[in-house]
Amino acid sequence: MNHLFPYIERTLLHPDVTIAEQYAALDEMHQLGLAGLVVAPFWVKKHRRELGDNHPATLSVAVGYPFGHGRTEIKQQELELAFTDGANAADVVLNTSALFSPTSVWIKIELAKLVAVAHARERPLTVVLESALLDETQLIKMIKTATDAGADGLKNATGAPIVPFGECAVHPFSLEKALAFREAVPRSVSVTICADGATEAEMEQLVAAGVNRLALRQPPLTSS
Repeated sequence: MNHLFPYIERTLLHPDVTIAEQYAALDEMHQLGLAGLVVAPFWVKKHRRELGDNHPATLSVAVGYPFGHGRTEIKQQELELAFTDGANAADVVLNTSALFSPTSVWIKIELAKLVAVAHARERPLTVVLESALLDETQLIKMIKTATDAGADGLKNATGAPIVPFGECAVHPFSLEKALAFREAVPRSVSVTICADGATEAEMEQLVAAGVNRLALRQPPLTSS
């Protein structure tokens, strides 16, 4: 598993995340050499203080998690504050409500504005798509929309439970769909795959296919 550590980012976005989990994840950054940590805006300043200014791991802020429904102006301000607090990257969740509305043209406009905020600070911005909610045509369209807006990376899922047909469910990991997502994204754009539930062999296949980051909620040593 050690050879996968440089590709793994821990996500601390679940609603019941504890301070103990936060400290455990920080220990992993130091001890295992993981690629990064994704946290809510509230936690950015604390994690930057704990990691220090020169730690090689990426500290990413999640903006608009989990549905991206907030106003563009609020997301812009949240990005600015998070970068000031010490985040050196950002994950922005695509607005699913806008996607399924006739006003979906707003999505590209919003993403371009958010990319501009990040690039003005010389920070990369990853757009998070909830792939399980999209059919193939929608997914390809949103990948193109995000890349045309200047996104530096794309992530295939938030990792949060989604609600199909009124029943809360977490969609299981699918290697086939993850590989198809990597194939659909231009090679000039980085790809993060939500790999909760993936085996070590499956994560190795993802890395071999050119996936840049593997997002895990659980510590990598306890993953299957």
